[in-house]
Amino acid sequence: MKKPSFISKLAVGATALGVAVAMLPGASANTTYVPNGLSSETAAASCWEVKQNDPESTSGTYWLYTPSMDAPAQFYCDQETDGGGWVMIGRGREGWTEEYFGRGKAEDIFTKPTGPEAFDPVQLSSETVDELLDGDRVDSLEDGVRFRRAVNAEGTDWQNVYAQRINTESWSWTLQANTNWGGVRFENPSSIGGSRIYGLTTGGIASWNQSYNTLRFTSAAVHGWKNGFAYGSYVRGNTDASSYLWTPTGTAPMGFTQVFIRPKINQNDAGFAQIPDSGLAAEDNRQLPNSFTASMRWRTSMESGTGVVSELNTRVQAIAQVGNTVFTGGDFKNVVSASGETVEQGYLAGYDVNSAELVRSFTPKFNGQIKALESLPSGLLAVGGEFTEVNGQPANGFVILNPVTGETDTSLGWDIVNRVSGAVPVVKTIQVQGGYVYIGGSFTHVKGGTGDFYTYSRNAARFNVSTKGVDVTWRPVLNGTVNGVSASEDGVALAGYFTKVNDVNTVKLAYLSPTAGTISKPWVWKPSYPINTTNGGFQFDVQQAHSEVWAGGSEHLIAQYSLSDLSRMSSSITRSGGDFQDLQLDTNTDVMYGACHCGNWVYEGADLYQTPWNTAVSDIHRIRLVGAFDAQTGEVLPEFSPEISGDKGYGVWESFVDSNGVLWAGGDITRSRGSGGGQSTVGFVRFTPRDVAPAAAPSDLQVTTDGTTDELTWTSGTRSRTDYQVLRDNRVIATVKSGTSYSVAHTDGARYFVRSVDNVGNYSKTTPVATAPAPPVEEPVDPPVEEPAPPVEEPVDPPVDNEENPVIPPVDEPAPNDPAPPVVDENPDPADPVEPVEPEAPADQKLVVSGDRWDVTFGLTNIYDRTWRDTNYAYNTGRQWYTRPSSIGWGEPSLASNLSFNWWNQPNAMFLRKELTINPATGQSLVLTTYADDGMAIYVNGKEVHRENLATNATASSMALARVAYSDAKLRPITITIPASELNQGKNVIAAQVHAYRRGESATFDMEATLKNP
Repeated sequence: MKKPSFISKLAVGATALGVAVAMLPGASANTTYVPNGLSSETAAASCWEVKQNDPESTSGTYWLYTPSMDAPAQFYCDQETDGGGWVMIGRGREGWTEEYFGRGKAEDIFTKPTGPEAFDPVQLSSETVDELLDGDRVDSLEDGVRFRRAVNAEGTDWQNVYAQRINTESWSWTLQANTNWGGVRFENPSSIGGSRIYGLTTGGIASWNQSYNTLRFTSAAVHGWKNGFAYGSYVRGNTDASSYLWTPTGTAPMGFTQVFIRPKINQNDAGFAQIPDSGLAAEDNRQLPNSFTASMRWRTSMESGTGVVSELNTRVQAIAQVGNTVFTGGDFKNVVSASGETVEQGYLAGYDVNSAELVRSFTPKFNGQIKALESLPSGLLAVGGEFTEVNGQPANGFVILNPVTGETDTSLGWDIVNRVSGAVPVVKTIQVQGGYVYIGGSFTHVKGGTGDFYTYSRNAARFNVSTKGVDVTWRPVLNGTVNGVSASEDGVALAGYFTKVNDVNTVKLAYLSPTAGTISKPWVWKPSYPINTTNGGFQFDVQQAHSEVWAGGSEHLIAQYSLSDLSRMSSSITRSGGDFQDLQLDTNTDVMYGACHCGNWVYEGADLYQTPWNTAVSDIHRIRLVGAFDAQTGEVLPEFSPEISGDKGYGVWESFVDSNGVLWAGGDITRSRGSGGGQSTVGFVRFTPRDVAPAAAPSDLQVTTDGTTDELTWTSGTRSRTDYQVLRDNRVIATVKSGTSYSVAHTDGARYFVRSVDNVGNYSKTTPVATAPAPPVEEPVDPPVEEPAPPVEEPVDPPVDNEENPVIPPVDEPAPNDPAPPVVDENPDPADPVEPVEPEAPADQKLVVSGDRWDVTFGLTNIYDRTWRDTNYAYNTGRQWYTRPSSIGWGEPSLASNLSFNWWNQPNAMFLRKELTINPATGQSLVLTTYADDGMAIYVNGKEVHRENLATNATASSMALARVAYSDAKLRPITITIPASELNQGKNVIAAQVHAYRRGESATFDMEATLKNP
């Protein structure tokens, strides 16, 4: 059972820091009280509820508690901005993270919300933020996310940016990932200009100009690869320790930023469930590996065994266990211990499953890389790969070994050959199921038993374990390499490069009969990218799980299909980089591990590579070479959030769960995050299971009372020191860090429970209920004898206003140093000269600036149809138009709207429109400033006003006449002047067509427009 636990740990931490757990006398869950957030017992469900109940509440620290949280915890609430009710979820300057677990100590947010001591970022975990939302979606926040940034180095002026995250269910810090944001609003102080409102944006949170109206969560070389919320390049900053605007280059600084959300939740609607008298059951974490890697005992060499360095020659590509030995195979020259000892054991090595020490008795010798490993029912080790010799004897890419010594075992007589001219026999996948051993790869014939007869079974085959021979009843013929196989009683799933099975079309994925080797059901699946089916969309692996089958492969797609009809149930896409190369099902925990060469983000629910954020995406999470998915629902399990990296970017090619529940991952790995920080872990890493066992439950809960205080005592269930949570009625009211007793203000009939809690979020079952007894009845006391009342003084009449005793009001006397009032000439002489007042000339009017949004489309089929550039063009013509901020285009990373195209689908031109409403006066003119990268034509109200480096009547497929570098184009601005006589009163339209010189070249556009006076 999974139970979020970060908030309870936060509460434990707060108590450890000496935070008082104050109680209001007489308050309990069955007594009406105002959730003011001033104590753990009167915790509110949100900062917004605090503000609604106390409109005079000021910004500061408050206790919050929702049903999704394990205990009340303290947070910082902004109760002034925009009506208040905002909870701070992160703050800092440079050095933010995108990791699921956030950064820093959560209590630092409310103890140090601002100031130079807050520059080191602290971010609540994504789990904590979701608990504050209490099940509501992030995209349902009506006020969006608020980013409060300093706009000057002194931190005296501030900007608020509001933005709504679209297509996002859960919170994540993946703010650098391309996604959709809506309703973006800049509330600027007067020192930097007026406020701005924008619509939909894709990519950075808000990037409309190179000044203050830009909010990019970014990391780049200019910032030392530190994440932060950066302004545009026109804003200046420095590296001073006390500066609120930090940048090593002097420009595009990262401003000190606070991040807020405003969930509008109250206790009455929160729905805390009533606890039965028997108490609550234990609550533990879902079984997943720790996100940090185990200490390195052994690693592979950095050097390749074959001398080849490529994506298909990574260090570890296969992992399996036989007995107490875990074997790793791939393309490595030797293995190295943590102490620096080098052992000349290349391509394949074994390690003790319990100690992770090298098994020195296992010493096979190969002359080529390993692609597949599998434990056979007989206790032998099956090995597949691209080798031709094992232990000094010929071997055709497939061999059986003694798992203790590494000697070749020939008792089964299994072998493969590839009789295609010039082809090399290779086994890339092996699986044991139901008395059979399945193999897949690149071969034409197989043999087994004692004879020399080879049976035709192309690229996939199986051996009968009991007879040792080839199963001649199951002999499929595939026209391409098989990369993955997963068999069950229902059927056999295959993944690879093939497009036909037994001359029946089935592209890259196939589901075969378990008896005949023919297609049992069609697998018409949707690739994540338009492909040529003869060479694209390849799949690397398949795994069956329950009533589903998973597949992973090219264009960054991992997907789950129903076994009943092979229809898609779920899918996820990684960007940028990220073909899935291996799948591994842990049947004990129902977790599917997906390994890839991905190092950025996984878009859960997406199925389209080009724009995964525009499809059915529900969440975006960080992924670093391997991720965890729920095998039944397909959901990403972001609590497993490792950090692994390699030197070539080839990623992880194999994952495996051993008999101790340890997850092994192998591939192009050179470094990982361990429990003590970064460590060198070359070739493979290990992740031990996280703790999911709660401490022993307490017992014998007793409650006594004197009518004022309830005294709770209980018996510990463990010898070691344990933290305890005290629950009253249906809520946690305190965490006890030391001892087995607690005192709380008395409430008649209060129902108490106690449970153990550890530091990783596991909770024991609670004690049964213990009810507060009625207070003792006090004996009546005789009333006191009344003393005589003191004498009453006679009233004194007030002074009378008469001639003898006048009441004189005070008189305001002028101060001796006050200046004399000015003398006003009430009768001026008409002959006195009057100085004329010069009327102010009207200022030029800026109509369009960089960062404004333009309508853009591509590939207009008939450039001669000039209606697209006319003033009254109808947009409902079937042509797809988009709205994006300038600068816009492709081939230049600094653009505000950097359009993503591959070489083969990059358009030659883009077409842009912008509508303006102006009323030009006589003598005024419209001045356009732009540049040509590479060729362009500009139109105003349908009339061409300028053409640069572009042939007359150029079509959508035309290229510019010459190449112009982006940097050169920016240095040669083009100015176009249109007199008022050629403009309309009211609606005017500027249109532009921009052409690249050739495929692969940049094409960019930006413009400013000013209505100038004579």
